[in-house]
Amino acid sequence: MVLLDGAHRLRALKMLGAYLAPVAIVNYDAVELRGWVRLYAYGPEALADLRQVAEVLEVKERPGGALLVRLGGGDQAYYDLLSFERRGNELQGVVAPSSLARLHHRTLAVIPPPPSKDLVLRAALTGRLLPPRSTRHITEAKRLVYKIPLSSLMGSPVTT
Repeated sequence: MVLLDGAHRLRALKMLGAYLAPVAIVNYDAVELRGWVRLYAYGPEALADLRQVAEVLEVKERPGGALLVRLGGGDQAYYDLLSFERRGNELQGVVAPSSLARLHHRTLAVIPPPPSKDLVLRAALTGRLLPPRSTRHITEAKRLVYKIPLSSLMGSPVTT
């Protein structure tokens, strides 16, 4: 079994001492996978940092000041973005690629290659997590609402 979404939340639950976590089991073949455009503070230093750690294919300035940066490098681009963020370039948000036309402020909009299901499975199985907000899983399970108090996850481990 592989955790597809919420790995960072699961890690936080473990740090809080939780023994349980709510989950929904889905057939991964039925899940649509998309990526996000990652938004960072605009500046020549940020672009220089990105060029040092990632394969930059294209840089294009949009009206209003947004700088669009398309990355190459396949799956490695996601780990390159982790290096970029470790250099102090804080993720300010994510948007769907279809929303790029609505960016009208000074921001560095980084467009990584589309994520693959193989990348997600490898990351989950090896424990080498992707940066938060790297993937967007489209599934009916996202519509489920769990109202579970944190205190109910903190009890003793369940034994059978």
